[in-house]
Amino acid sequence: MPLECGQKALENILKVPGNNCCYDCEAPDCSWASVTIGCFLCIRCSGIHRQLGVHISRIRSVQLDNWTIDDCINLKKFGNGNLSKIYEINKPFIYKKPQSNSPPILLEHWIRAKYEWKEFHENTTQLPFYLKGVKTGTLHKKGKERGCWLPRHFMLDRTNRRITYYDKASTQGQKQLGSVPLDACFVLIVDERVVDRQNCLHILYRSGRTMRSVYVSGASVKEAVEWYYAIRSLQTQLGYSANCVDTVYESYLEKTPKEGKGQWRKRWCILVADRILYYKNIMDPFPKGEVKLSKLDKITKVTCVPKHVKAGPDYVFTLETKNRTYYWGTGSEEMCVTWMTKIEGVLQDLYI
Repeated sequence: MPLECGQKALENILKVPGNNCCYDCEAPDCSWASVTIGCFLCIRCSGIHRQLGVHISRIRSVQLDNWTIDDCINLKKFGNGNLSKIYEINKPFIYKKPQSNSPPILLEHWIRAKYEWKEFHENTTQLPFYLKGVKTGTLHKKGKERGCWLPRHFMLDRTNRRITYYDKASTQGQKQLGSVPLDACFVLIVDERVVDRQNCLHILYRSGRTMRSVYVSGASVKEAVEWYYAIRSLQTQLGYSANCVDTVYESYLEKTPKEGKGQWRKRWCILVADRILYYKNIMDPFPKGEVKLSKLDKITKVTCVPKHVKAGPDYVFTLETKNRTYYWGTGSEEMCVTWMTKIEGVLQDLYI
């Protein structure tokens, strides 16, 4: 009888508005629940909750476990609809709630920040320093020429409005190795699902006539994401909030040389802000080129490639500017449509 009552209570709680999706990332999946916190979760977020330990979040399966009335107490008391008033009430606008397709480190940091570190809790009276744009510490930086990852001491320089990095932390004999202007850079999360390096950031900025990429990695999820938000927080305070954008889409595409003449070449492509940057390899310091979407005249899905274009991928789309037609190829129709949709979305935002 107690088990039957518990299952019936759980079924009724699931019918409450808001409890039909994941509380932490809004995925349309509520197959798991935190008994201690009182929320429903997707399988991905439930895995991160398990890492927190049962003293913070005890996870049970909605479908596979047996439920008692006691298991349902917090779910009935709180549920997805009421927890934001407790765990997210002090979240600043600069900190964006991750979605189900967000990079893993953003989702893990979000969950730990809420429940383990309680950075946005109703009882928290002061924001952590990184959300005030204050940060200094060691990151491993990928070398421009040799590609080696070496420790460098990074500092956010509010006075000079730059990210500055040095050869060591000690001020004695310290040598400045470089700096990045905050008014001309984007800081992006590198999705570990496409690279073999964890906790990576991509700092992208204008250097002369091209874009320079600096890749750094933190010792932990906490360190990497704190740098990500510290840079964005300072940019916002200095009036550069337009630079606080995320990667819209990235993947390998195949591309022809100018006007479709020559062999198709595989390129790593990143759609960010108002441009597509294409690289020979992931994490190269400089792109092979870029396409500014503000200069586009037309985007078209190609059903029949012109005769002067060599045979290549099965699915092709073009980007036409006043001076050039870019041919891009993909391995599937789905990816072709996705790229076109993402580009059209950026174009709409540019001309609103």
